[in-house]
Amino acid sequence: MNTKKKRFGFTITELLTVMSIIALLLGILTPALNMVRRIAKDTRQRAQFHSISVALEAYAGDFEQYPDSTTNPGTLGAEGIPDPGATYYTTGAHHLAEALLGRDFLGLDPWTHWDADYDEITVPDNSRIYASEVYGHDIDDVEASLDRRMGPYLESETVEAYQLAQLYGNAANVGNVYPGNLDAMGGTIASRRPAPVLTDSYRVTTVMLPNQQQAKAGSPILYYKANTLSRKFYNTSPESPDTGDGVNPNEAAESIYNSQDNEELIKLGVVTNQNEYHHFDPDPLHYTYKGAFSGRELFYDEITDSKITTQVRPFNQKSYILVSAGFDSVFGTPDDIYNFRN
Repeated sequence: MNTKKKRFGFTITELLTVMSIIALLLGILTPALNMVRRIAKDTRQRAQFHSISVALEAYAGDFEQYPDSTTNPGTLGAEGIPDPGATYYTTGAHHLAEALLGRDFLGLDPWTHWDADYDEITVPDNSRIYASEVYGHDIDDVEASLDRRMGPYLESETVEAYQLAQLYGNAANVGNVYPGNLDAMGGTIASRRPAPVLTDSYRVTTVMLPNQQQAKAGSPILYYKANTLSRKFYNTSPESPDTGDGVNPNEAAESIYNSQDNEELIKLGVVTNQNEYHHFDPDPLHYTYKGAFSGRELFYDEITDSKITTQVRPFNQKSYILVSAGFDSVFGTPDDIYNFRN
């Protein structure tokens, strides 16, 4: 008697049909999932800015002003005499981290000159700033420094802050910007002291910690303090009626916000690829965004409050501006996160 064999499994046609449906669904769902991840990261960054803003208000409550953001040139020696050996810039990003954490995460030493390179120079007062037994200071100086400390205004266990030499590979990659005291492998740079910068929450690169464990780190957060004594501000966008010949360094220094506060850091390039330049880069040779406009002009355009129509004015003209490079790690692109935008 003939019996029919039972068929198990699927035919090639059925498998191809199912695979096509799965591929179609993935094609539909993947962009949506990526968008959800992007929104989640942006939301986390805005929450980080909120925490920083709360900390800055606590700092202002103690000192009756926000921390300064002016780049220190690192060229002053003892008693203000120019020191040709001191060449490292301390930027607004450095000032933000120092104000809220201190250079060693133990709080701000109010004796600071806000210039990490200058404070390393061996003169009587400077040598005791952020005193530590690790660097051979007397225990009395260490205790006195700890007694002076203010803050920290952020919790060191939750904040993301790293030395620039860690973020950019080594001290040589940060040029004349203060590198901090840790290299790319988490080892100590013997001739340097700590001076971290806060990093955003996008975690685009990997850094080595002193305990040889790895951590994910973001791009430095830019900090600009408003000059509340100034009424000058420059908007050089094509739509602006006051378009002129651009913003030169002297004009920037007189403005409510000084773009130069973080330009030395911006010139280092993107943290994930230093051969890629930020759109805020003031160097015309590096600037390729929005036609003929320079990075400095773009910065002022981005922070202009378009709701004020009688005069050109920035957002937060009485306080400060925080900037994250956003998902793409490039300053000056549409995905940047600012503390004045929801």
